Amino acid sequence: MKRKLAWFGLGFALAELFAAYMPPLVIVLAAALFALLLFLCWQKNTRFPLLGTVCGLAFFALYSAIVILPVRQYIDQTAACTAVVQPDRESSYQSGYFRGTLKIIECNGQQTNFLVECDAFPDARPGDVFTATFLLEELDEDAYKMSKLSEGVYLQAEYQEAFTISAHSNALPYVLYDLRKELASLLQQWMPTEEGALEAAMLLGDKSELTESLQGAFRASGVSHLLAVSGLHVALLCGIFSLGYRRKFWRPLIIFRAALVVFYMLLTGMSISVTRAGIVFLLALAGDFLLQPVDLLTSTGAAAVLIGLQNPYAPCDVGFQLSFCAVLGVQLAGAVYRTEETWLPDECSPGIYRFLSLLLDIIEPVQVAFFASLATLPVLVAQGLSVSGVSVLTNLLVVWMLQPALQLGIAVLLLAIVPFLTPLAHLASLLLSVWLYWMIQIVRWCSQLPMARIFLPTRYTLLVFAVLAVLAILFWRSRRLVLYLPVAAACTALALLLGNWALHDVVRIALVGASNNPCLVCTQNGNAVVLFRGGQSNVNAVETYLQENASPTVALCVDLRQEPSELDFPFSVTLRAEEMSAYSTRKILDDLTLDLYHEKSGNLAVVGTGSHHVAMMAGNIQLAAPVSVDVLCAAGALSDSVMANTIVCCTKEPTWLSKVETESVLYGAQEPVIVIRPERSIVIEEVKPLALQ
Repeated sequence: MKRKLAWFGLGFALAELFAAYMPPLVIVLAAALFALLLFLCWQKNTRFPLLGTVCGLAFFALYSAIVILPVRQYIDQTAACTAVVQPDRESSYQSGYFRGTLKIIECNGQQTNFLVECDAFPDARPGDVFTATFLLEELDEDAYKMSKLSEGVYLQAEYQEAFTISAHSNALPYVLYDLRKELASLLQQWMPTEEGALEAAMLLGDKSELTESLQGAFRASGVSHLLAVSGLHVALLCGIFSLGYRRKFWRPLIIFRAALVVFYMLLTGMSISVTRAGIVFLLALAGDFLLQPVDLLTSTGAAAVLIGLQNPYAPCDVGFQLSFCAVLGVQLAGAVYRTEETWLPDECSPGIYRFLSLLLDIIEPVQVAFFASLATLPVLVAQGLSVSGVSVLTNLLVVWMLQPALQLGIAVLLLAIVPFLTPLAHLASLLLSVWLYWMIQIVRWCSQLPMARIFLPTRYTLLVFAVLAVLAILFWRSRRLVLYLPVAAACTALALLLGNWALHDVVRIALVGASNNPCLVCTQNGNAVVLFRGGQSNVNAVETYLQENASPTVALCVDLRQEPSELDFPFSVTLRAEEMSAYSTRKILDDLTLDLYHEKSGNLAVVGTGSHHVAMMAGNIQLAAPVSVDVLCAAGALSDSVMANTIVCCTKEPTWLSKVETESVLYGAQEPVIVIRPERSIVIEEVKPLALQ
């Protein structure tokens, strides 16, 4: 088997990813099963991925017992802690408070060293050491849990009292954080706000000044990877100091470039994507130093093992998955290109040969962008992230602009440091601003194209990918990969037809926004109706949800608030329940009816299709006769006037839980979805039962 370390790393990372989602008993049984398979297959090529799998499962269990289990003993304890604020601190939803990661270095008088997530703590800057009383709890079962675990955060802390700042840490991460902030400020001082924020994100990994609209445009156009420092950035920056092929093996230059890579990794915060890229680049430099060949897939496998040894939950990080899948896509594109080169006819005129070679050179970047996008698509779908249909086009148009942007950014920083070179720094900032302005315009233009945002149902799409993967393995083993392409194309076309047929007329009702007071977004056949309650944060959440779900046309927005304040609604058609009569009904979308009830005590909206009805209430409405529905999307109160078979909420401990008698209560931490197939069924996704008190 070729690339043994690459196969070992693949098995190691997949084993850790599997173990992160499984209970301990399943991990033990899986480890025993794979150990048996390893024993039986020791003389075969498959022993390397099997060995990686066994090692990954064993290390996960060992790490959990030695590192994580002692931390979990603090769950449900109120403790006096000494904490250090980490660099990811940002403003909290509570006015005057901040949220982020805290390193607990002392707990109830005992020396400790673990990370917690805190949603609200008093004003303290990264690196500040403070004492306070916290209630330590288990992480919430929401969409962000695995991301937190991948960062080494195993508990969440609720601030109680006794906040006192005692010192400021001068440890290396906080010194580099301050340096990164100073460099970002220096970089942006002569640039427009948007362009300066973009350059700080691409060069230094500082996204604090990026606007949500700009990040949304990059996501919609499929180039959000440019905003995260990754292998592309590391390769481009270190390529500046390559000094040509003749100097490639000059050892002083190799040592300098290795030191530069390590410094850049530390400066940008050691995210998993930049760590993976840095390890691969350092291994490549080590190969140059020792005059040994380097294989990208082998280096990537080694990086997967090293990152997994640092934290076995690291493979759960979306950046980890996207980064490694992108590498596989680029490698696949390279293999396809080399195969295409063998197809060039040897017996032809020089002119035709040069033309075909030029054609291959033109096609190569298209193939790289296509296969990289294709390789990362399953991760995007599985993680519920937005999928762009114009990512290949946008990558071709703007990725080449990244290297000049990084080079100009470095020039601005170097010139700005020297006082008498300030005029040249101004000039470089101007050139960089113009360059980034056109980059932003291209990205925004691509984000407005018809196929920029695509909605792909998660389970169905992953099933299609699984079928295509099985077919690829079968054709590969039978050495008929050429036939796989038309078969895969036919299967994909059939899957699209079946998917469109299955989704036609299906109604999706999502709970979006604040967990204690969410809105409803009803979508059907490319159109949407918004049932609104809450504040401006809910408006922003609804807008983001629509953008990430193919941007359906909003046909109607119903404002259910009792005392509506002026909000910046992005919807043109808005209906205020407070201005309606006691009862009104209307047709919405294709197969739905909307019944509105208005009383002084509150407002009630009931969305129905055939025998299925879903209700949402603002206030605590009291009606002469109760209304029966299948599902009530509850907020802060229940009403005797609404009789529901099922209650869906987004909070673990609603205040009304003790009043529930016969209804089933379902809890969804992140955007529960009610799926209605007219005249057939109603299914509630992304929820779990909530125990009654």
